[in-house]
Amino acid sequence: MERPLSRIQLGEIQFLNSWPVTYALRTRIVESPVHLVAGTPADLNRRLLAGELDASAVSSFMYLRHQEELVPVPGLCIRSDGGVHSVLVVSRQPLTTLKGRTIGVSNQGATTPVLLRILAAHRQLKINLEVTQLRFPEILEEYPAALLIGDEALVASQSSENLQWWDLGEAWTSWTKQPFIYALWVVRRQWAQQQPELLEQLKEALQSSYDWGRGHENELITGMRTTFPFEANFLRKYLKALSYEFDAKAWDGLNRFAKEAEAVGELTKGTAQRLSSSRKRGSDLLAEPVKRIPAFAGMTK
Repeated sequence: MERPLSRIQLGEIQFLNSWPVTYALRTRIVESPVHLVAGTPADLNRRLLAGELDASAVSSFMYLRHQEELVPVPGLCIRSDGGVHSVLVVSRQPLTTLKGRTIGVSNQGATTPVLLRILAAHRQLKINLEVTQLRFPEILEEYPAALLIGDEALVASQSSENLQWWDLGEAWTSWTKQPFIYALWVVRRQWAQQQPELLEQLKEALQSSYDWGRGHENELITGMRTTFPFEANFLRKYLKALSYEFDAKAWDGLNRFAKEAEAVGELTKGTAQRLSSSRKRGSDLLAEPVKRIPAFAGMTK
């Protein structure tokens, strides 16, 4: 007789881009020991580091800053290999007029302001960033431009207003020829070392949920439309711009991001160098090699 599965407390950032991975877990279509705990990115980060959660979806910048404390769940991340429309600098003015201006930054994310600083430095565009609680469209009443992420950026991209925008995912890939990693699923290193079988169970649960989503696109999109104000065709197009495979190419993209973040002073020197050893330590905690996960059926470029 198999022993009962331990419950795994998994933090969930309720952005649209995570739904293909977590929807079947949330709705219990896929049975697992995972209990999803919803929260804002900042709240989940705090609870994870405090030991109140076993695992969570976190931004790539959060992971890079806390590599010694966190282990990625192998196989899955949230990435783009081009334009994605959910990481945008938007303005009512031509973007060429923003030099020296202050851009309002949504307080929902930690990775994308760093990405904007990197891209601005690459283009020798001097800008100032100011974090604000204002949301679209009010943010454009206070600032000449705004950095929007997630569902808020998607709403802006669908606005009937004549807006100018700069897609940072597209800008990154056009420059580096590498994917950009927005988020990944991680566990606390101490938890994984003490209970490596639970890391394997979590990996399998996330993969099973993702596999269900790949095979049930219409049901997934129907579920999305109960929460998000987007038409089905728009959702299909958006999800087609995303990829979820945390493969060698994704690790290379994450490493390039770490190096560029070091160069602009957002990460300490040596962060990128530590990434390869962090990757190996995480894989070593698993009892078997990581299984390659196919791209999202019908939703990849």
